[in-house]
Amino acid sequence: MIEHKQLGKEEHEVIIRPNPAMPWRLIKKVYLAFAGFILIVALILSSFNIYLAIPFYGVEVLFLGYALYITALKSSYFERVTVDKYEIKVEFVNGKKVNQFDFVREWSSFLFTPSTETQPSEISISKSGKKLRIAQRINEMDRKAL
Repeated sequence: MIEHKQLGKEEHEVIIRPNPAMPWRLIKKVYLAFAGFILIVALILSSFNIYLAIPFYGVEVLFLGYALYITALKSSYFERVTVDKYEIKVEFVNGKKVNQFDFVREWSSFLFTPSTETQPSEISISKSGKKLRIAQRINEMDRKAL
């Protein structure tokens, strides 16, 4: 998913996000549905005096919550590329962690390497022999549109 904003007359911002697996609200609904189902099964088993399985259901709910939480964290990743008159700023944002790279616009170049049979296409910004790849987590169509 690519969002383009024009911040000023000569300043543009492009936000590049991978397609999220599930939105946060859906993750909470799925977790509550599974937890409710497991609670009902645990209550039915306790009515038949089968208490040994109940702790395992609690562990299962904890593992499910942890897995869904990790999924939500991974879907919060995005890249922000800001291009103004003199500078190109690339930020990789993953939750609260931000990695920022600054390039002088005149000394930098955008490179697009088309895909081959074995490799996906690649977009990079290069300066002084250093190459920074961007838009690695989006699909091929979005990368070509970018």
